[in-house]
Amino acid sequence: MNTTLTDDTALPLGDSILASWVRSICQTVRGYGLDPEALMERAGLDTSLLTVPEARYPAMNIRRFWDAIVSATGDELVGLRCGQEMQVAALHGLGLAIVTCHSLAQVLDLMARYGKVISSTMDMSLSHDAQGTTLRLRTLHGNETRHAALMAVIAFVQRQANSLAQHKVTPVEGSIRMPRATEAVRRRLDEYFGCRVETDSETPASIRFSYADIMEPYASANAILREANEHVAVQYLNRVRQSSFAARVEEEIQRLLDEGESAKISDVASRLHLSSRTLQRRLESESVSFGELLEKHRRQMAHDALAHTEMSITEIAYTIGFSDPSNFSRTCYRWFGTSPSTYRRRIRQLQK
Repeated sequence: MNTTLTDDTALPLGDSILASWVRSICQTVRGYGLDPEALMERAGLDTSLLTVPEARYPAMNIRRFWDAIVSATGDELVGLRCGQEMQVAALHGLGLAIVTCHSLAQVLDLMARYGKVISSTMDMSLSHDAQGTTLRLRTLHGNETRHAALMAVIAFVQRQANSLAQHKVTPVEGSIRMPRATEAVRRRLDEYFGCRVETDSETPASIRFSYADIMEPYASANAILREANEHVAVQYLNRVRQSSFAARVEEEIQRLLDEGESAKISDVASRLHLSSRTLQRRLESESVSFGELLEKHRRQMAHDALAHTEMSITEIAYTIGFSDPSNFSRTCYRWFGTSPSTYRRRIRQLQK
């Protein structure tokens, strides 16, 4: 099995992983009869941080840790087992918010919004249609060996879907890039998820659930506790983001959009006392562009306005910086696969 170390030279120094998430991984590693702390030390990780609330580890060291785990266990799907055994408390306030959600739709929404609580390199997004919802995941600036971190998150989501529904929930489909996966690996994936998992796809990792499963109400729903723990997750994520230059740019983009401005790169650069060229160069060092960040925030604002306000489509278009509502409609087709009005109807049905 090839366990060549991943190239972490492109990882920004500010990228980090939640220590309690790592602590849960260590517990799984012990189940293989191994000493996880020895592997951590080999990866340059301070084991004393495992018991420090809100502590985080450098992402480049965690990737080396995953390398060591896959090599020591000889298990290409060790990430799957980590996700199966992951406890919700390992996800800080995000995990506690998840167990009080009213439906799988809300669980997936929380994961997409606050996945960076787990890892600042984790990027998640949702897409909805009349048949169901897909959660897509990727890790920024490269990947862990055998995509172990992505596998752990997808397996964790599947576990929560079953646990909260209190019966077997079978995804419609799933994917995780594992070129040349053996038949035994494919069989383990299919058996755990209960559906065919595509391993040869070039697309991001994903898991898709049917409309009926994401709409099913959970008996454990508690809006007050969910909102309180979501607030904890937001506060913690804000503290994490302070170490990233891209996060600072995102904050200025959001402020400008909230003020009804167009959020041009020159405006953001001025607020950060930089030239536009310097701002773009610093973003490129974190493997992201200003256009990508702006699009991300406009898309999220469009979703929020369509899902949670009574603003007209025209008002929403102008609010997020479109001078022509028809351009907003065309962009919505690219973002959501449908018109703004149809997306509004669909997303509100998912929230009931």
